[in-house]
Amino acid sequence: MKSLRISRFLLISMAAFCVWAFHSCQVAELIISGTTYYETEITTKDNQQITGQIGGQRSSNLPSGAKTISIKTKEGRKKVKSEEIKYMTLTRKNHPEKQQTLVYEEFKKPYTKKGEQKFRTFKTWQILNSVGDHLLITAYGHTYSLAKDGALIITYSADEGIQYCIQRQSDDCPILIGRSVSSRSYMRKQWQKYLADDPVLCEKIAKKEIDAFDFTAIAEQYNPAGK
Repeated sequence: MKSLRISRFLLISMAAFCVWAFHSCQVAELIISGTTYYETEITTKDNQQITGQIGGQRSSNLPSGAKTISIKTKEGRKKVKSEEIKYMTLTRKNHPEKQQTLVYEEFKKPYTKKGEQKFRTFKTWQILNSVGDHLLITAYGHTYSLAKDGALIITYSADEGIQYCIQRQSDDCPILIGRSVSSRSYMRKQWQKYLADDPVLCEKIAKKEIDAFDFTAIAEQYNPAGK
């Protein structure tokens, strides 16, 4: 329940500030000049806060697999291990209203072996996408950056797309359920599989009353039976 504890901390305090400026069909790959800095605030797992800037070195793209974050502070440059960070926010200097929140979390990729579903576990920086009382949806790609207007840019490969994970209250960490390149019919089946304990929501998705990629509506309306 480690990740869910983090999400509970973030859902109320951060959700109102996470501004999403991308959709799967609108994200383009972009390498930003190495002189670009992003305003950053890191909150560590022992509740220390480190404020400064990242970027401005070889590239301003933040790799999703980065195991260390190098941050430029008033006291000098500091390096913080990603696994020690509870969450990190990024903004452009003139656009504080478009704050992006990232978490470094384990997630599971399902696969089938001899007819049995199994999982492989990975760890990466993920963007908080949509949050509800009982469901957290995250997204990840290869790298993250911010456009001049503060909008989030995710770089990704054409065959993989942006990858989406969900975490329910019963999950110990997020689970990969689909990609931006997945078909809507596939995503509808995934929702039926993973959110089967909310038949009302599943029916709305199956009847296309809620789009399979409308993560905000799905996260907000998911209400498992007995909750």
